[in-house]
Amino acid sequence: MQRLDKRVLFRHSRLGHYAPMATLQEKIAAERSAREMLERDDLPQPDWIEYGYTCIRLIWEEPKVVLVVQIDEPPEGFEDDEAEVGMTG
Repeated sequence: MQRLDKRVLFRHSRLGHYAPMATLQEKIAAERSAREMLERDDLPQPDWIEYGYTCIRLIWEEPKVVLVVQIDEPPEGFEDDEAEVGMTG
């Protein structure tokens, strides 16, 4: 017989996401902050923004530029394909 009072990670966890992953609220706050910084310094707004697991990426088409805002450090051993963006030359 299964006991319903036994503590298990997925049932009693208060976190709605994987702990090291930045929350949607953190990503939105980082985007707002980046947009305010660009506006304050009279720089163009990005053409689009991508939300990664632990960062956001602001992308401009012309010139081809990407600004990566790292919000959280990835957990140890996490292979992050996002870290490779823009690292080719």
